[in-house]
Amino acid sequence: MTPYAYSTPDPLQTLPDVGRRFQVMRKAAGKTQTELANAVGMRQEALSRFESGSAADFSLAKLLRLLQALELQLEFKPVVRRPTLDEVLHEVREGRNTGPDAQ
Repeated sequence: MTPYAYSTPDPLQTLPDVGRRFQVMRKAAGKTQTELANAVGMRQEALSRFESGSAADFSLAKLLRLLQALELQLEFKPVVRRPTLDEVLHEVREGRNTGPDAQ
């Protein structure tokens, strides 16, 4: 497990979600906002707004610099979609249920 790992994180759907998750990772790395902002050439106030979700806009270039400073990388992965109740019931009615209890 990495020092940034934590149990089942919520999906990142908004910029404030990204900022809050980044704050958790920054703190786990033992870095202050000032230290990290100085390391990447940005103002501490801008980092604070990003982490608190009040940044109206935050560039991908800034995020990538911050991640690099924490020795992290951005990764894309497919969304895992859970079936709806209607979909499961439809499969059961048609005898196509492939769940763990399916025969």
